[in-house]
Amino acid sequence: MKRNILYWLFGIFLLAGCQQEELPVMEEAYGYLSLRSVVADVENVNHSSSRALPAIDAEELYVEIWEGEKKLLEMKPGEEIPELVKLPVGTYVAKAYNAAYTAFQTLEDGDLGTPVFYGEKEFVIMESEVPEVVTVEASLYNFGISFVLDEVFDQYFVSEGTALDIAYNGRTVVLDYAQLAGETYVYFYLEEGNMPVCTLTSQNADGEKFSRDYTLKVENGKCNILTFKFAE
Repeated sequence: MKRNILYWLFGIFLLAGCQQEELPVMEEAYGYLSLRSVVADVENVNHSSSRALPAIDAEELYVEIWEGEKKLLEMKPGEEIPELVKLPVGTYVAKAYNAAYTAFQTLEDGDLGTPVFYGEKEFVIMESEVPEVVTVEASLYNFGISFVLDEVFDQYFVSEGTALDIAYNGRTVVLDYAQLAGETYVYFYLEEGNMPVCTLTSQNADGEKFSRDYTLKVENGKCNILTFKFAE
């Protein structure tokens, strides 16, 4: 009687083993990505031809491939981007940014800031030998602003004591007369519903003080030039 039970149990184990061996193996489908190009550009507003826009070479950009919250691939500045990248079928995001993108939130008072470039492109990989061609464009992520004092200003005011205070998002930058005349750009990141303000102070030849406040109308992704005009 005991021998029959053992045979019966042994038969069950053999059956279970056969069933596991017969399970089909699912193969993951793949496709290919071709990063056709990575480019950087800047859009300008009321741009004067005498003032150069910030520029960056595509070779200075980091390039990354993400699947959801997981970074799959990273190419640092100067590293060659592979012609083809083999990826499982799915949805991905290609990102491109410069080194300033990771540091622009840590600026302190007096820092002029730097142009921040960032861009991303979502794409889908299908099961195919034909690569999915993707172009990633990294554009200006923050905004730059420069200032001009018109000719009338120099007729009535002096350079000594002339300064422009710009306050925004807890950071204050002060430009003196030489920086205003030197076509200096200041960079901030604009938050929705909150425009930066600035105060221009100066004095005339008699030592009389002048001060005026301005609200700056700017947009992220653009370089702006603000001209201060004075009536005689």
